[in-house]
Amino acid sequence: MGRPLITLYIPCHNYGLYLKEAVDSVFAQSIDDWELIIIDDGSSDETPRICREFGWADRERVRIVRHDEAQGLQRNANRVLKMARGKYIMRLDADDWLDESALLVMSECLESRPEVAMVYPNYFYVDAQGRQLGVENRKKVGEEARLLDLPAHGACTMIRRRVLKALGGYDERNDAQDGYELWLKVSRSYEVENVSTPLFYYRQHSDSLSRDEERLLTARRRIKRKMVERLEGDVQPRVLGLIPAKNTYKTLPDIALSDVGGKRLIDHTLEAAVACPSLDEVWVTTDCDRVVDYCQSRKVEAMLRPAVLSRADRQLSEVVFDAVERLETERDIHPDIVVVLSVHSPLRGVDDIVKAVDSLILYDADSVISVYEDYDLHFTHGGDGLEPLNPAMMQRLRLEREGLYVFNGALTAVWRDMIGPDDYYGDRISHIVMPRRDSVQLKSPFDRWLLDSMLRSQPVESPALKKSG
Repeated sequence: MGRPLITLYIPCHNYGLYLKEAVDSVFAQSIDDWELIIIDDGSSDETPRICREFGWADRERVRIVRHDEAQGLQRNANRVLKMARGKYIMRLDADDWLDESALLVMSECLESRPEVAMVYPNYFYVDAQGRQLGVENRKKVGEEARLLDLPAHGACTMIRRRVLKALGGYDERNDAQDGYELWLKVSRSYEVENVSTPLFYYRQHSDSLSRDEERLLTARRRIKRKMVERLEGDVQPRVLGLIPAKNTYKTLPDIALSDVGGKRLIDHTLEAAVACPSLDEVWVTTDCDRVVDYCQSRKVEAMLRPAVLSRADRQLSEVVFDAVERLETERDIHPDIVVVLSVHSPLRGVDDIVKAVDSLILYDADSVISVYEDYDLHFTHGGDGLEPLNPAMMQRLRLEREGLYVFNGALTAVWRDMIGPDDYYGDRISHIVMPRRDSVQLKSPFDRWLLDSMLRSQPVESPALKKSG
């Protein structure tokens, strides 16, 4: 076979139930200038038999790779990259299938626009039986999405083979989120394009890997860290960890120094900040002399803020602005990045801080806030009563356009230039996602009871220091 226009590959681990439909959709394409590599990744179901049948049916265009043990997405992707003969490469998941015009539309986009390195389409959601549930309409790059911090779906994203090789392929230390890695690498150096037509069918079922939130968040953190390591040179941003620790709430007196989970509340944040390799120095700003003395006994620098800044009508931005200005004028400390760490979030860990700093550096953002994704169905009141704010959730679909993110208050990473007395977020706000469980803040006696119960049920190692992978 000569050089095909497109190399498709389908990794399959025990998805034989769906594999035939995926491969049939490749053969049904309106263009035939393609090759297909099917990877039986250690399957123990009917996958080997189905692979053999398709391999025999078209020896010119179909190649079969068999692994006795599962290798994972990144290793499989790199093997395909070495084998591929096509000008463009695209992955199709074994439980999804293509619209018949998918290859034509995406390859035409790349053929007609040589400045574009990667193209990704909208897609249909279907259930386990293939019934259509909804449509994911991605935001148009450069128009609706100028801050490129929401990656394209990893499957059915077409990329120029030479670009992927120039970027070094995939990091095999990760076992998930190859699409996230691809997005970070490509979008920083090349143009990417969205096709507004839905061109593949994305199956939602109980075995879907995309539902494993903790595994995916861990993989994303590792990918970001690796990307930042590649960018680091002899001069790096100076990063200040700043912990506002008000201790004079009427409803929660002496809260910063109170016992929560077997240690003082402030210790959970101090330990995470001191242990974090992304922070060059750590300071506490407080309204309580006892907190200053306690922090200094823990060998953490602390300052007493003006009393007026502890009034109920004052904003956190004023507290941050005051602390940074005083550090600059009185201590000759001039940070490039400030990470504000809430003393009320004892479950936020070192990894969360690292991920926030990495995100600020990787994306062209003014600030990065910590959030959790809210999967609940929400309503607003309309003319005829309650109307769903995220109607797709009535069918348990998480559409990007309807995504709801709740600021959990755990941290904000911001460039120093953005910090003022009235605002320290700026206009371009990116985010890191934390699990909802780790997003609990201590703001009431009930929160104290909940966090105390959660922390005391944890292993001896502090959650603040726990590594997620």
